[in-house]
Amino acid sequence: MKNVVIHKMVKFILTEGHLKGYWDKHGHDLDFGSLTNEQLVSLAKKVLNNASHSQLEQHVVGRGWRTEDETVGKLLLEDNAEKDEHIEVIDTSVSGSKSKKLLIDRLLKVDCEKGDFSFFVEDLNIDITALVCPKCGGKVIADN
Repeated sequence: MKNVVIHKMVKFILTEGHLKGYWDKHGHDLDFGSLTNEQLVSLAKKVLNNASHSQLEQHVVGRGWRTEDETVGKLLLEDNAEKDEHIEVIDTSVSGSKSKKLLIDRLLKVDCEKGDFSFFVEDLNIDITALVCPKCGGKVIADN
């Protein structure tokens, strides 16, 4: 099964079954099984762009039906074309590793050492020790 994982500030999973249902509903002449991984990514983006808020909710990891287990498998394609998203096509029927934990939106998440505040830094190579928490002025750590 080929699931498409889109990393944004939230992680969306569009299962092969959902994508196929959307494809069939819109009456395409091309057989779903013949779609390339690139075409699956394009279809997944279209599904998300046309979804209502309540429809989006079903694709969010940890809400409703989607779980992190659906991000484990053989990585077939990575798409970094957009600055604010990272997309993976993962075949969950083939053993492999878990979807990568990425610096979402090409931003590094930084947490206050006290744990009560987080913020994001665009410069991924920044010296974290030079930063202080904007809320309390204390030490910060990179979220791993």
